[in-house]
Amino acid sequence: MSFTFKETENKIEEYYRSLKILGGLRHKLEVYRKRKANIESKIENSIIKLQNDFSAVNYIAVSGGEGGIKTSPQEKAVDKAFLILEKNLEEVNSEILLIEEQINNIEAENSDMEYILNGIKLEYINILESLYKYNNGTLKAAMECNMDRTTIYRKKDKVINEVMQFLNFYN
Repeated sequence: MSFTFKETENKIEEYYRSLKILGGLRHKLEVYRKRKANIESKIENSIIKLQNDFSAVNYIAVSGGEGGIKTSPQEKAVDKAFLILEKNLEEVNSEILLIEEQINNIEAENSDMEYILNGIKLEYINILESLYKYNNGTLKAAMECNMDRTTIYRKKDKVINEVMQFLNFYN
C-alpha cells in the first residue's frame, strides 16, 4: 500500500493523538496498581471493620440435633467482607490486564512512526509537535520555532513527504 500526502499527515496526527491516549492509560494503570496494592494489604492485614450489633449464636440448635455447623453473625460478616475484597481484587486485576493490552496495542501501532520520526531532524520534530501534538496553528508554530509562517508550511510539507517516503518504503 502506498501512502498519499494526506494519509501520511493523518497518520502523523494519529500518532501524536495516540501519545496523549498512552499518557492517560499509563496514569490509569498506575491508579489501578495502587488500588490493587491497597486491596491486597487489606486482605493480608485483615483490615475489616464490623458492626457492634450482632446477635449471638443459638447453641441450643446445635445440641438439639438440628444439624450443621453453626457460625456466628460476625464470622459470616468477615467471610462476606473477604469475599467482597477478593471480588474487587479480581476486577482490578482484569482492568489492569485490559489497560496493559491497550497500551501494548498502541505501542505496536506507533512503532513504525516512532522509528521514522527518530531519524528526522530535531527542527522538523519541533514543527510536527507544535502542529500536531500541541494543536497549534501555523502562526503559533512559526513563533515557537522562530520561523516565518511560509517556512513552517514549506518545512511541514517537506517533512510529511519525507515520512511518506519512509512509510511507502517500509510498507
